[in-house]
Amino acid sequence: MPSRPPTRCAEPGCHALVPKGRCEDHQRIPWAGRDDKAARYGVSSGRWRTLKRRVTDRDNACCYRCGIKQPDLDDDPEGEHQHQLDHITPIAEGGAAENLDNLGLICEPCHIVKSKAEAARANRARRRA
Repeated sequence: MPSRPPTRCAEPGCHALVPKGRCEDHQRIPWAGRDDKAARYGVSSGRWRTLKRRVTDRDNACCYRCGIKQPDLDDDPEGEHQHQLDHITPIAEGGAAENLDNLGLICEPCHIVKSKAEAARANRARRRA
């Protein structure tokens, strides 16, 4: 199967030959320039922790999608399997950032599925526009 010849690195002034894009020295940093939660939602990390605590108490530490209970901190000392606080209706789709009715705990498997579905909806909407 034929392959294309190497090209120069996409970084201006670099003459390294690469199969595609940029050389190792000029690779972009993943997620660089992305906002944090405070910049995206206008919610500080302390406020976010307070909201998570209130939602955890309200929902008995259960995922709002599948109902699985969050493990106790004694069973999960590193906090690796703790549920995440999630916007039920994404802010981009009109959900409120701090409204407790729009917040719920979600387990990681459900969060992955929900995030992929939201991304697909956003991509479809962007293509239509």
